Amino acid sequence: MQIHQIGGLGFDSNIYLIIDKTITLIDAGTGVNFKMIEQNLGKFNLKPSDVELLINTHCHYDHVGGNRDFVTVGCKVAVHELEADLLRKGDQVVTLAGGFGKRLDPIEVERELRDGDRIKLGELTLQVLHTPGHTLGSISLYEPKELLLFSGDTIFRDGVGRTDLPTSEAAALRRSIYRLAKLNVRKLYPGHGPFAEEGANKFISRIVRTVYP
Repeated sequence: MQIHQIGGLGFDSNIYLIIDKTITLIDAGTGVNFKMIEQNLGKFNLKPSDVELLINTHCHYDHVGGNRDFVTVGCKVAVHELEADLLRKGDQVVTLAGGFGKRLDPIEVERELRDGDRIKLGELTLQVLHTPGHTLGSISLYEPKELLLFSGDTIFRDGVGRTDLPTSEAAALRRSIYRLAKLNVRKLYPGHGPFAEEGANKFISRIVRTVYP
C-alpha cells in the first residue's frame, strides 16, 4: 500500500493516490490541471483508466470538477448520500462551480456513502465519518490500523474549513472537529495545504485549543 499526493496546484484540492488492491483517488481537483495529474500517475506506471474508485470528500468544484476525466474512462465515484444528487444533476450553486467560473457537468455516482460505511481497498479499509460543517455532506476517511485520516476541508494542518458557504454550518463543524479530535491520528491528509505523516494528533489538538477553546 502506498499513498501519494499527485495534485493540489492552483485552485485544485489536494489529490491523493492510494495504490492498493483497488487503485483509488481521494478527490479530483477542478480538472484544469488534468495533464499534470496524468503525468504524476505515470510516475507510478499508472494511467487514468487504472483508477477504479474516486472518493469525493465533499461536493465543491475544486474537489469534484476533475471527476469527469476519470469517469469517462471507467472510474466509479463515491460521495456522501446527501450530496450525490448534486453531482448527478450538475448543480452549479452548492458545488460553487459558478464561483469558479466553470460549469459542472452531471456525473454519475456509483456509491452513496453513509456514516459508518467501510471501504475496503486491500490493505487499507477506510471508515466513513460524516463530518458536516464545511458542507452538509462532508466526510472524513479514517484508517484505524495505519492511524491515518483524510479530512477533506473539515480540518487542515493549521486550521478548519470555511462555514460561510451554501449548506455550511459553524456549529456542525465544531461538533465534527471535536469528533475527529477523539481519534488517534498519526497521518493527516487534508483537502488543502501541507499534509503530516507524523504527529498529526498534535496539529488537531492545537486547532481545538486555538479555534474552539
